[in-house]
Amino acid sequence: MPHLVIEITENTRLNCSQEELLDEANAALLASGEFQEPDIKSRCITLPIFRQGVENEERAFVHARLSILDGRELAVRQALGRAVCDVIAEAVRPSADGQSVQISVEVREMERASYAKQIIAGPQ
Repeated sequence: MPHLVIEITENTRLNCSQEELLDEANAALLASGEFQEPDIKSRCITLPIFRQGVENEERAFVHARLSILDGRELAVRQALGRAVCDVIAEAVRPSADGQSVQISVEVREMERASYAKQIIAGPQ
């Protein structure tokens, strides 16, 4: 835990690669002190087909879902969401053509009682 999924519309311009974005997001989650380093899992999904609103304007968005085990205080969940949002905002490159980019982060709690995890160790 946690699992971070970042969805990025195909027309979003970034200052870095998606791999670097994940590196920065993982580092921010580790710095929170809430997670062990090998437990942080993240991925980016590029959205080639999307809609935002009903106007045919040049718009883009990035939405992140951070799934964590339940039991953390609201202030901790808010801080985690803000940390991920800040990392994404730093990675989005402003466009010269006036494109707007909306960034949102949702922190979800997964029920600890029903969460299953197994680690298969490699050869020693």
